[in-house]
Amino acid sequence: MIGSIALVSALLAAAPADRPRAIPPRVAEPDLHLDPKVLEVPDLDLDLHGFEMPDLHFDVRGFEMPDLDLSDLRHELGKLRSLARLRDLDLTGPGLLALRDEDEDSEDPDDEASDAGTSDRARQERDRAARDRDRAARDRDRETRDRDRETRDRDREMRDRDRETRDRDRWDQGRWDRSRWGSRSDDEDASGEQPSSRAAGKNGAATLAVKGPVTFRLRVQSGEVEVVPSDKPQIALSVDGVPVAGGVQLLQFGDRVEAEFSGRRQLRRGRLRVELPKGSNVDFDSTSGDVSVQEVGGDVRVRTMSGDVKVKGARNADVQSVSGDVSLNVTGPRLRLHLVSGTALVTTADPAVQLAFQSASGNLEWSGVCAKGCHLSTETVSGEIKLQPDASKSSFQLSYASHSGDLRDELKLEVKRAPRRKHGMGGWVEAVYGKGEGVIECDAFSGDVIVRKK
Repeated sequence: MIGSIALVSALLAAAPADRPRAIPPRVAEPDLHLDPKVLEVPDLDLDLHGFEMPDLHFDVRGFEMPDLDLSDLRHELGKLRSLARLRDLDLTGPGLLALRDEDEDSEDPDDEASDAGTSDRARQERDRAARDRDRAARDRDRETRDRDRETRDRDREMRDRDRETRDRDRWDQGRWDRSRWGSRSDDEDASGEQPSSRAAGKNGAATLAVKGPVTFRLRVQSGEVEVVPSDKPQIALSVDGVPVAGGVQLLQFGDRVEAEFSGRRQLRRGRLRVELPKGSNVDFDSTSGDVSVQEVGGDVRVRTMSGDVKVKGARNADVQSVSGDVSLNVTGPRLRLHLVSGTALVTTADPAVQLAFQSASGNLEWSGVCAKGCHLSTETVSGEIKLQPDASKSSFQLSYASHSGDLRDELKLEVKRAPRRKHGMGGWVEAVYGKGEGVIECDAFSGDVIVRKK
């Protein structure tokens, strides 16, 4: 034990003198990291060669050996070695200054990163606000489109209800017409109905006296028919261009009169001229025969496959044709046209006219007055509709719907709404002329509508 103490004393005595230590400047709690890979520990070379241990004489009489606890001696020696290493470190050198510079410089990137982060957050906030504004604008546009769609749906429902109402009116009108015109079955000749009067003629001509206007029914397979008014209370009929074997007869059934040719109530071919009292009605059926009714003044009903129809001065008219052309001039309020192809030229005089036109590829050219109580309805697939209202007397609302057709306005209508479908094809238009008292409805798949002055 005593030898160990002597050895420690010798080591302390042989250690080099203490050098003045540089006191490093205090910084606010620097985070000093010493990398053992970089730090070089000096080698302590203690040459004890030639060292003679002095003779030590200790008088230990009466000396009591204290209890020594040397358990921490190794720990203390480690502290001494560490102090010896630190004594040789130059803490005032450029290393610590560089470390301080690095610490100071390291603060700048943090500040710059903080400033950059603040700028990024501000830009993100601006972008988020812009996206919110765009989203709000899209929501408003979507709401507007939804409202427009709801409005169109309501308008479509109203048009459908109006169409259903018109169809019911047409059906009721058709029932009234059938009751008025009577049935037209092929078995009429054998129905057993007896005429109230008859008139037989010679050489293809016959005359029947009547008390006033009547309903004249005529059926023709092929030929030409001309009906004109007469001031006399009689019906005069003549056939030209073909001999009629068996003669011609006129048969009266109440207020209805029919013609019979060689025992059949149908003219096969030839030219026929009929004179009727003014105000009489005409009911005409044909396969390919043409008919012309001039200034008779009553109602006209025509059913034909390919014949041309010319009516002038009639009160009301109901015409159906497959491929023939139609020319109508009526004075009354009711007019109905149904064409597959061909062109219909229509002139009306009543300002409250009720015109219903339907066609596949047929065209309509109408001129007249449309004011209070007027209702023009046109439906076509590919036909063209030309409307020429009297600009000085007309007042109406116009609606036009089409898949690929166009509206050409030469009357300077006041357009209320005109949305179009996608890709610029078709759409629908609502416009007003004058006070908007009448109604004009035009529906077409690919047909155009042209509005011009009369």
